[in-house]
Amino acid sequence: MKKNRWLVAGLMGVLLGSLPISAPEGLCMGSRRGGTSIVISSQQSFMDVPDQGFAVSVGSPYDIIHYDNRYYMYQDGSWYNSSDYRGSWVAIHKNDLPDRIRAHRPEDIRRIRDNESRRRDNDKRSNDNHQYRRDDNNRR
Repeated sequence: MKKNRWLVAGLMGVLLGSLPISAPEGLCMGSRRGGTSIVISSQQSFMDVPDQGFAVSVGSPYDIIHYDNRYYMYQDGSWYNSSDYRGSWVAIHKNDLPDRIRAHRPEDIRRIRDNESRRRDNDKRSNDNHQYRRDDNNRR
């Protein structure tokens, strides 16, 4: 009888240990031997940040950076890298990040992304308004 209890307890431990960890929509995180398996199932958009030499994800709940044909993600206090934004992601130490990325804190990268996105939105609105004025002037 005691053997059955231990067997059931062991199986429950295995099952609970393999359940996905809570994550944003489109991101699947699960534990497996040797680290965390992360797969992103939703399409990601990237915006080049010329001053920094890398691209960042936009309109996404993920902090993903594209640099030198690699993707780097900051998630829940850890850094990961992959050859594809969908994964599979491998946990890396901050010291293994390229210098261009390591030079910035994750909060700074988010700020850079948000500032660049606002600047581009303002430029687009300005160009749209300018185009409208030109069209309006052409009608007179």
